[in-house]
Amino acid sequence: MKVVLAIDSFKGCLSSSEAEEAAAGAFRMEDEVISLPVSDGGEGFSAALTSAVGGERVTAQVHDPLGRPMTASFGLAFDGQVAIIETAAASGLALVPQERRDPLHATSYGTGELISAALDEGVSEIWLGLGGSATCDGGTGLLQALGYRFFTPAGQLEDGRAVLGDITCIDPSRRHQGLSRCSFTGFYDVDVPFCGAGGSAQVFAPQKGAGPEMVAALDDWMSRLCYIYSEYSGKDILHSPGSGAAGGVGGAMCAFLHPQMRRGIEEVLSLSAFQEKIKGASLVITGEGRSDSQTLKGKVPQGVLEAVRLSVSKKDSSIPVLLMSGRIDDREALLREGFYDTLEITPFDTPEKDILDSCLAKANIAQALGRWLHSHDKYISGE
Repeated sequence: MKVVLAIDSFKGCLSSSEAEEAAAGAFRMEDEVISLPVSDGGEGFSAALTSAVGGERVTAQVHDPLGRPMTASFGLAFDGQVAIIETAAASGLALVPQERRDPLHATSYGTGELISAALDEGVSEIWLGLGGSATCDGGTGLLQALGYRFFTPAGQLEDGRAVLGDITCIDPSRRHQGLSRCSFTGFYDVDVPFCGAGGSAQVFAPQKGAGPEMVAALDDWMSRLCYIYSEYSGKDILHSPGSGAAGGVGGAMCAFLHPQMRRGIEEVLSLSAFQEKIKGASLVITGEGRSDSQTLKGKVPQGVLEAVRLSVSKKDSSIPVLLMSGRIDDREALLREGFYDTLEITPFDTPEKDILDSCLAKANIAQALGRWLHSHDKYISGE
C-alpha cells in the first residue's frame, strides 16, 4: 500500500515532520509511506518550504512577542537570493506561556528583525508565512523593526512596543534601504479581513488571550489603523487578500511592502510536487492540532483535499483522504466537504496539562491511526 502523509504541525506540540514520523510508525514494513512536511503559512512554513527547495537554515538574534531576546531561524534558498520566513518563528503564540498571552502588548517586532536580517544577507526576494502569531498589532511592530516610525498626538510610538494609540502619521524616511531592491510574497492560511466582522481581532484575538472587552478595543483600534494604512497606500486594505493574517501583518505588508499574496498550502504543495507523489496512492493522510469549521477556510487539510480532488479529476479514480487531528469539531461539515473519515487522536479523558505533551501526542497518533488502519485495511488496500 502506498500512503502519502501531508500533516500540518500540532501547534505548540509537534512539528509537521514529528507528526508525520509518528503516523508513519503505524504502517507495515512493506507499505510505501511518503512524508511531505507541510504548512499553510503558520508554524513550520519556513522549514517545509526551505526543505522543499533545497535551501539552508540560518539564525538571527531577535525579540519574541514580549520583547525578550531570542534566537530564531529562517531559510535561504536559490543561491541566497530568497529568504523564507514565518511570523511564528519570532512572533508565534507558542513562544508565549498561556498565562502571559496578551495581544494588547504582544508585538510583531521580532518578525521585522528577521526580515531585516535577511535584507542584510542581500536577498532580493522574501517569502513570508503569515500565521500562528501571538499578536494583533496590525504589523506595526514589524514595520518599526524595518525603520518605519509611527506618531500619535503624544509623539513617536516606542519601537517594539504595541500600543493602542491614535496613529496620525507614518514616517518611512528611515526604512531599511534593502527594501527598495526586495520583492515580497505573503503566504496566508485563512483569508479574513483586517478588521470588523469576521476580522483579525474578532476571530483570532480570543485564541491569543483576549477577553470580550479586549477584543472590542483591539478591533476598534485596528479599524482606525486600517483607515490610516489605506490613506497612506491608496489601497483597500480592509479587503486585500490575507490582510487579517497574523494579527494584521498581512495588511501591513499590503500597505507598505507591495507583496504578491498567495494561499500558503497551495504553494507548499506545488513546490513539494504533491500531485506527482500521490500518483498510485491508496490513502492520503492530512491533519492539524484542531479541526473545525475554520479548517474549511484555507487551512492545510482543505488544501490537501482540494489538491487530491484535482488529481482525481484528471485520472477518474479515487484516493481517500483521512483527516487526523488532536481534537475535531464540526465533524459532519468536514465529512460533507469530502474527507473520507475523521480521526481524533487525543482521548477525551486526557488532563489539560498533558494535551501539549509531545511524547504523549506521538503515542496517541501511532495508536489511534493503527486502530483505524486495522478497521479499514480491506478497503484502503483494495483487497
